[in-house]
Amino acid sequence: MELPVLKTEARTETGKGPAHRLRARGLIPAVCYGAKENPLPIAVCPKELMTILRGPRGLNSLIRLQGATDRTVVVQDFQRDPVERELLHVDFLQIDTHKAIRREVPVDFTGKAEGVKAGGVLQVARRSVLVEALPTEIPEKIEIDVSALAIGDSVHVDEVKLPAGVKALFEKAYALCSVVAPSEEKAPVAEAAPAEGEAVAAEGEAAAAAPADGKAAPGAAPAAPGKDAAPAADGKGAAPKKEGGGKKG
Repeated sequence: MELPVLKTEARTETGKGPAHRLRARGLIPAVCYGAKENPLPIAVCPKELMTILRGPRGLNSLIRLQGATDRTVVVQDFQRDPVERELLHVDFLQIDTHKAIRREVPVDFTGKAEGVKAGGVLQVARRSVLVEALPTEIPEKIEIDVSALAIGDSVHVDEVKLPAGVKALFEKAYALCSVVAPSEEKAPVAEAAPAEGEAVAAEGEAAAAAPADGKAAPGAAPAAPGKDAAPAADGKGAAPKKEGGGKKG
């Protein structure tokens, strides 16, 4: 298997100043980690690296570093500028092509589910699967045909067929996707507000039903209770309004 080559330069200085000078030359700082070797600071061209990572294997691309070091690596981590989205720093992991490694592999869902044709919705829960295999056998992607899924069906990770030598790693057989029935959203029914005339009539009826305090003028109807009036305490009259700060009964 022919690997893409990425040229590297030795890097002896660290910090913001040297990093700015590297970027002014079209390079970015990077570090290569190995299981039995000390981390090696290097500099690489981000454009050349992105050309490799845009290939079919993406972040699982095997890369041959040449120049300051001669190692086979994969990209372990990277940092981007939050605005420009340009690469700022890269971590490489040295690998042994004869030993299995663990990598996340993207999942590609193909076909149109029968449940979707019937009005359901395909819900995707996970778009990648952690697998273990030799570096050269890590698949580019995992294809899952969802055509036969009806409403209520799902695909779990333990049901996925993987290439020979590739094993999915999981503690629980989680669902990758499922077809669910469309949610029925009903608009809430608002209570009809009473008309203005009805509201006034209701207040008048409530006022007529309230007991008088014995001081009202003869023939005069008692006033309707205000918002702050408390209900009658014992049926003999309106209870006095409590002032703030008093002891609660």
